[in-house]
Amino acid sequence: MNGNRFPPELLSLPVAQRIAYFNDYTMAHPRLVEAFVDLKRAIYQAPGVSLIFVFGPTGVGKTTLLRRLIQKIISATLPELEVDKGQMPIVGIEAMSPEFSQFDWKDFYLRILKALNEPLIDKKISYRDTKLKLRHAVESALINRHPDALYIDEAHHLAKLASGRKLKDQPEALKSLSSLAKVRIVMVGTYDLMPLINLGDQLCRRSKSIHFPLYHADCDEDVFAFKSVLHTFERHLPLPEAPDLLQHWEDCYIHSVGCVGVLKDWLSQTLSAVLEERPDSPTITLKDLSQHALPVSQCLIMLKAAQQGEEKLKNTQAELDQLRSAMGLLRKFPQMSTETTDSTSEQQPNTPFSRTKNKNVGKSKPRRYRVGGSSQC
Repeated sequence: MNGNRFPPELLSLPVAQRIAYFNDYTMAHPRLVEAFVDLKRAIYQAPGVSLIFVFGPTGVGKTTLLRRLIQKIISATLPELEVDKGQMPIVGIEAMSPEFSQFDWKDFYLRILKALNEPLIDKKISYRDTKLKLRHAVESALINRHPDALYIDEAHHLAKLASGRKLKDQPEALKSLSSLAKVRIVMVGTYDLMPLINLGDQLCRRSKSIHFPLYHADCDEDVFAFKSVLHTFERHLPLPEAPDLLQHWEDCYIHSVGCVGVLKDWLSQTLSAVLEERPDSPTITLKDLSQHALPVSQCLIMLKAAQQGEEKLKNTQAELDQLRSAMGLLRKFPQMSTETTDSTSEQQPNTPFSRTKNKNVGKSKPRRYRVGGSSQC
């Protein structure tokens, strides 16, 4: 079976079931595991945090991250659910894109109430009710269901507002909801979510940001991880012969923009088309992949958006100097005598705050990634 990892009996099943198997298959990979660990820690081990922002490029795997979070939280709370039948350990919605640059809070609150399975919601609450009444209903329902987290997928839609003042109101309203209902709110979206993060001192203090980036070709560890992902996917394609995707890893990397979610969708579409046209096809070829690859123009747009988002996250030396100056750390202090400096220089520990530059900053130690398992995530 050329090292295939799927159940052998899949090959004798109808095409639809073979396609469904690969569509449903997810895998743990370094970027996903790191984001999952950070997110779970922010939910359960970060006192004082109300809002958790999770952002990254489109197609990086944020939806898969949410699915794994839901699975893990529900699995961990099963004993509690046996005792408290009304509890919902995690609940979430997808934020709708605003019309005419005006976010619809009424629709937002109604969606949360429906997600919470509020009894007789259609009879007790209507869209004609005031926004304040709907908000109070959401607060009450969250307190009664006491979930560990409320997630908002596509949360960058909350940032699509023309007014800067209204933009600041968005996270403040959610921070207040989090505090009153005693629930952590997880906001998941693209880099367009970033304008909501630093809109006030209280928000900075009460929020946590988690970056879920793509894999970079100029980083050896990222290349190794991406190849491992590719190798795992090729062995789970329900075909008699596993395609040699590693031989064409650069093509796969380019047309997925280094994003595992984009890569998975691409492979799923190719597999579906090949099996529907040629059910007995032994494998998929580079030609098959090329027919379903994203156009280069779209890849460039996605890459540019990712690069611009990552650039905004970089702390420049000028910003650091500005902060040091504002805190009074750029003024000159009396220098120690040469004798004192010489006698203590050899004993000075290399602390994280040492002024001595480390030549290997940013260079990771060699490590082997375990890809495809679920023990860490």
